[in-house]
Amino acid sequence: MRRSRVATAVVAALAALLVGCSGESARATPPGSFARDVDLTGQTLVVGSKEFDEQLLLCRMTIALLQSAGANVVERCDTKGSENVRSALTTGAIDMYWEYTGTAWRTYLRQEAQLSDPRDLYEAVQVADAANGVSWLAMAPFDNTYAIGVTTPNAQRLGVRTISDLARLARSGSPEASLCIDQEFTGREDGLVGLLRTYGFQFPDGALHTREIGDIYPAVAGGSPCVFGEVFATDGRLNALRINTLADDLGYFLPYNAALTVRTDVLTRVPRLALLGDRLAPMLTDQVMRELNARVSVGRRSPDDVARTFLREQGLIG
Repeated sequence: MRRSRVATAVVAALAALLVGCSGESARATPPGSFARDVDLTGQTLVVGSKEFDEQLLLCRMTIALLQSAGANVVERCDTKGSENVRSALTTGAIDMYWEYTGTAWRTYLRQEAQLSDPRDLYEAVQVADAANGVSWLAMAPFDNTYAIGVTTPNAQRLGVRTISDLARLARSGSPEASLCIDQEFTGREDGLVGLLRTYGFQFPDGALHTREIGDIYPAVAGGSPCVFGEVFATDGRLNALRINTLADDLGYFLPYNAALTVRTDVLTRVPRLALLGDRLAPMLTDQVMRELNARVSVGRRSPDDVARTFLREQGLIG
């Protein structure tokens, strides 16, 4: 009897290990209002995301909702780089992830048109991406556009309120016209090169500093090694570190509203997936995302904990 119990325990442990290695999300999620209308029993779905806090939150929300409706979920959160996540979707390595309209329009679809209205851009992306076998579910209200951040004291001292003001400061050769950026921003179609071309300036030699995105915020807050930095408009650290964003007075940055992108063949197989976007997306306003992001980046809570707490508060899961 003892041997039987030991053998059973070993088998169970090995099974758990194999599930963990495969990326299978084994944590049960009690059903809530979402599961009353969506039954995904028997479906196995693979969910991915990029590597920063907001993306990890969106990934974990999606996983929890799918699990609550009975799906088996394979977790592929925290993939480095937008191009890598997009490739994972289009090649079938993942079934879905949250993407931003501005990123798709410039980076994947290679479109030049400057569409400043969020709804117009979303609809244009939705139509154009259908040819790639990618379906865009409901658009969230929050706009996580790129921005240039600076502390209020530094902005006031240097007389910089807009990106045009920063361009003027850089042209003057001031050593304080320094910018922290992450590696991806330097090579994106909607990144640094286009920004400099639109505003007609270059930074002085040695004024650009490449950092991990999470390291840019404290660098800007401390004014070293950069006074200005590439930031995201819904990042929770903006409020916590008292970083303001410069007005994009020439309208270079597109809207970056998020939506869950799903391979069209997956959505055809499981059409009720569309209800996930319909139920969750409208809740995700600028204020909500800043607060949720801050719980992770400032409050040091795990994305999974923050995601599940929010969904329980909304009644979407139990």
